[in-house]
Amino acid sequence: MKNNNKLIICLAFIVSMTCYAQEYKFGKVSKEELLETVYDKDSSANAVVLYEKKNIHFEYNKSNGFEVITEVFKRIKLYNKEGYENATEEIYLYKNNSDKERVSNLKGVTYSLTGGNVTETKLKKDGIFEEEFSENRDLVKFTMPSLQEGSVIEYKYKIISPFNYYIDRIYLQYNIPIKKISVKVETPEYFNFKKRTVGYLPINLKESNSNGEINFVSKYRSTGRTSSTSYSNSTVDYVINVNAVGNTNVPAFKKEPFDGNSDNYISSLVYELQSTKFPNSTVKNYSTTWEDVAKKIYSSSKFGGELKKVNYFKEDIDQLISGVSDPKKKAGLIYTFVKKKMVWNKKNRVYANGGVKKAYKEGTGNAAEINLMLMAMLKYAKVDTNPILVSTSDRLISLFPTLNGFNYVIARVKLPDGNILYLDATDKHGLPNILPNRVIQGAARIIAKNGTSQYLNLRPKKASANQYSMQYDIDDQGTVVGKLNMRHKDYLAHSFRVNNSEKDIESNTKRLQKRYEITEVNQYTQKGVKEYGKGVNERFSFSLDNQVEAIDGEMFFTPLLFLRDKENIFKSDERKYPIDFAFGYSNAYVVNIKIPEGYEIVEFPKSEKIKMPEGLGEFSFISSAGNGFLQLRITETINSPLILAEHYPVLKQFYNKLVEKENEQVVLKKI
Repeated sequence: MKNNNKLIICLAFIVSMTCYAQEYKFGKVSKEELLETVYDKDSSANAVVLYEKKNIHFEYNKSNGFEVITEVFKRIKLYNKEGYENATEEIYLYKNNSDKERVSNLKGVTYSLTGGNVTETKLKKDGIFEEEFSENRDLVKFTMPSLQEGSVIEYKYKIISPFNYYIDRIYLQYNIPIKKISVKVETPEYFNFKKRTVGYLPINLKESNSNGEINFVSKYRSTGRTSSTSYSNSTVDYVINVNAVGNTNVPAFKKEPFDGNSDNYISSLVYELQSTKFPNSTVKNYSTTWEDVAKKIYSSSKFGGELKKVNYFKEDIDQLISGVSDPKKKAGLIYTFVKKKMVWNKKNRVYANGGVKKAYKEGTGNAAEINLMLMAMLKYAKVDTNPILVSTSDRLISLFPTLNGFNYVIARVKLPDGNILYLDATDKHGLPNILPNRVIQGAARIIAKNGTSQYLNLRPKKASANQYSMQYDIDDQGTVVGKLNMRHKDYLAHSFRVNNSEKDIESNTKRLQKRYEITEVNQYTQKGVKEYGKGVNERFSFSLDNQVEAIDGEMFFTPLLFLRDKENIFKSDERKYPIDFAFGYSNAYVVNIKIPEGYEIVEFPKSEKIKMPEGLGEFSFISSAGNGFLQLRITETINSPLILAEHYPVLKQFYNKLVEKENEQVVLKKI
């Protein structure tokens, strides 16, 4: 009996080891994979990466030197139709002048069960699309064919890149789970890459070395009475630095409310080149200090050189600031002038690609061309100005000093009284110190020509405000008729202008109907949209017949009506990364309710105050009743633009209490 038990244990061990060590080969999809109906570790998953293998290595090409080769093999299980979106792959290929990345050996197959038999459908050439995505990117895109619920897809391809100074970010996590992922990065000793891990998941990273060699064939031709050709071989040995990652059962990255740039939290590996050292040559450093970064950027003709040019605008600016001596007024005039004259082409740049003179003439340009032009004008007007490099909110924040860490530039003005103005002339609705979200939610660094630099936090220190004033009457049938006045200030006014300033009355009315889930919105008006520096006002009247419940001589309703928070937006039990509101905010409500004649208030929400620790936020609910009226003063405040994950439980509980309070009911009883 003991021997039988040992045999059973041994067999079980062998089976488990076989499952764990399963080899995945292209074209070898098992029936078990096709029969699988749910991922046992996440039953909500619509798809799962069964296996991914990525191998990044350098190969020496005698014509081009080292090239970066990226080999990808990926197998995905699609449980249902909602998972079909994972059957599309997009490959972005970098290009610069005549150099460009290219894809080769692209193959794909869809496997499905039909009548108990496995059917295979290959990806054809006419299902692969190539297009120019941007100035420096091409896109190769394909969607796997013949998809069915339960299908397994797999594809593989190779990317050949002449840009040996750059390794693409390596994702170790997706929005669907991964059963097994294997990554290997092999770099020659001549390239010194710094690596860092991103995200909150543990990464099983192993480092080792191996040997590589380059074979050179030299051709010699002798001359004389008879000519002959001879060849000689020589070999250069070098060390290869190997990084290997092997992870299993990686959970899906879960998108959360107010996540800012979630790319900063997805598990991944990032490599940045620090230096190169080839045989018989000196070390070449790539921006090893922030001082080095600042000097290199300023020395570029497309940055520092553009700040020196003045002839193209001299006459216009002389006329604009004639007789003005106050630096603040000069700055305001020039900033407004550039905003009105220039149209941003939606390209985030640190360098002026076409030049500021050309952009000025055409009235359009990228972020660098517009804001370098602004700074050149300010300097010409003797206003103390420095550039600020920005990594926008959609870009991975770089922890190392690097030229590639920034993709945007704005201006900083220092006034004689010590006050600071931050200016971005790409934003038609912007103001001094009111910057677009792409800037304030990114990372910024001010630089000077002498190489000094300093990290800056561009988040506003003061919370922006929404103010709501609502009055309504309730008749004896429970119909609500009232008016609402809304005032948006600071960054909330800026957001309104960006999103709604071009909409007509009808479109804005529909926006409010959809937002508040009400059908009857009348007499909509708005003021202050074009009066920059002031708040924006919206006003409308409403009539509702579904907000009050009348039963047996009693009425029940929530006093904030459609303005209340109906549920807590924060639903997860835990959170691994910060809550990014972009800027602090405050919603203040003043509500006056006239109760119907012949009714009395028998119950209404009592006054209450809630505070979060460390001044993160507070909620105030003050109520009073008398003379046929119910009055409310409510304030919801979040002071911090960015709240760390460690405070998430407190924040979630804060919103729970806020929602609970705002949904407490008023009870009226017929006298």
